[in-house]
Amino acid sequence: MKMLSRLLLVLTMMTLTLTGCGKKNVSSDRPSHTAAQSVRFNIGNEPQTLDPRKVRALADVNLVKMFNEGLTRVDKSGKASLALAKDVQVLNGGLTYKFTLHPTKWSNGDALTASDFAYAWKKSLSPSFVSPNSYMLFVIKNAEAVKTGKLPSSLLGIETPDDKTLIVHLSHKIPYFLELTEHPIFFPVNEKLDRKTPNWADNQETYVSNGPFLIHDWKHHNLLEAAKNPTYWDAKAVKLGKLKMVMVSEETGFKMFESQELDWDGSPFSAVPIDAIETLREANQLQTSPVLATSWIRINLEKAPFKSKKMRRAFALAINRQDIVEHVTQGNQIPATGIVPKAMGLQEQPYFKDGQNEEAANLFEEALLELGMAREKLPEIVFTYAAGDRTHPVAQALQQQWYATLGVRVRLEPMEPKVYFSRVSKQDYTLALGSWFADFNDPINFLEVFKTKTNGTNNTNWENPSYAELLETSYTCQNPEERLAYLKQSEQLIMDEMPVIPVFYYTLLFVKDEGLKNVVLTKTGNIDFKWAELNK
Repeated sequence: MKMLSRLLLVLTMMTLTLTGCGKKNVSSDRPSHTAAQSVRFNIGNEPQTLDPRKVRALADVNLVKMFNEGLTRVDKSGKASLALAKDVQVLNGGLTYKFTLHPTKWSNGDALTASDFAYAWKKSLSPSFVSPNSYMLFVIKNAEAVKTGKLPSSLLGIETPDDKTLIVHLSHKIPYFLELTEHPIFFPVNEKLDRKTPNWADNQETYVSNGPFLIHDWKHHNLLEAAKNPTYWDAKAVKLGKLKMVMVSEETGFKMFESQELDWDGSPFSAVPIDAIETLREANQLQTSPVLATSWIRINLEKAPFKSKKMRRAFALAINRQDIVEHVTQGNQIPATGIVPKAMGLQEQPYFKDGQNEEAANLFEEALLELGMAREKLPEIVFTYAAGDRTHPVAQALQQQWYATLGVRVRLEPMEPKVYFSRVSKQDYTLALGSWFADFNDPINFLEVFKTKTNGTNNTNWENPSYAELLETSYTCQNPEERLAYLKQSEQLIMDEMPVIPVFYYTLLFVKDEGLKNVVLTKTGNIDFKWAELNK
């Protein structure tokens, strides 16, 4: 998961501002709802959570950012810009950031203050509070020690001298700090509400937010409707009056788009059905956008037989990724031979060759010998994944490839996304199909996931002191080339150990109404309707 106002205050994020140019992909006689500036799309499933501190899945991150806002935001030109912060001063050689906030209110009328930021960050860093992305706050001075219970939260490197001033002291100089502050883990939370109603994010009646839109109607597992937030500090920039989000299957969502019941379908909330891709492509109706994201398979090292590195590598090398992207996903995905997307410029050469069936079979036999295990005594291997029209064919293809090369029958275990994430976070799985979408445009974002096994998004039970040391060393490198060298060594090490198997690098595929303009879609998989318009 997980998102992010990118590299210093004026860094250009790799974005695509969708302006509706090109061939028209639907009939022009859409219903008159457009006059009310309402946009409709499919989000597929009920959100797992809309609490900024707990959010993990990409779709949920996008929803949280629809309803909430932090210090910064990627603007419609793709440049990093201040959001709730109207001014920032970088002091102490880049180790201190002093933010001045806009006068603004929560959707319930409460004043939003600097203390709401401090409260949210300290809560996420509480040792007993489950927050999968809390490690992203470790850039703040003493944050990691606070999370591990070694220091009290009073020593966290933040100050709130008054309601409109937030001072942040960093543990080390970080060129991408302003990018980080757009991620939901850095968002404020209404302190008074959170203390009184800890589960405030679960229902429409108690949900309080501060972003461009607020929750207007929430019929769980069926419909989520947003309305323009009149108390939003930049409300004049918001053109849409409503966003209507249905929760249906990918096939149903696409049919609704074809029948003009939706204005957008596909990434990043759902997916265009595989069997429709070629027809849409030939008709020049399929739209694509690059994204910094990797499909991968987490391996639980505590489950037999995957304590063996050779066994993990055998399963990795037995995969024919080119076959999967050509015949299964069919959406211009690229076979992944590392966990960091190639577009980030870290991987000069593949860390392994795709589809090494012979070597995979040999490693498998060697692993059995090391484990002292006969093939027929191999425990059942279960492959867990979030059920979906897109994930099931990929899981089936992997299952077939493992059997063809290794002779291992892997049992598929699809489940509801919320159950899936709960199981993975508890390490209650053997193999788990998942993904990582960049939270910000830097390789460290992918590599830090596996820095320690206590990281809330690692979930593999793997950690390596040498790996952690390489990342720690990279933090203090002043020379960019030297820093990249340490990061390359990190990726090489983890690909040798293989606690996670990369499968492919994503692309975003979608279709939309030609009148829908000024939707910002970033290379981190974030979609922003703040400036969107639906015109005829």
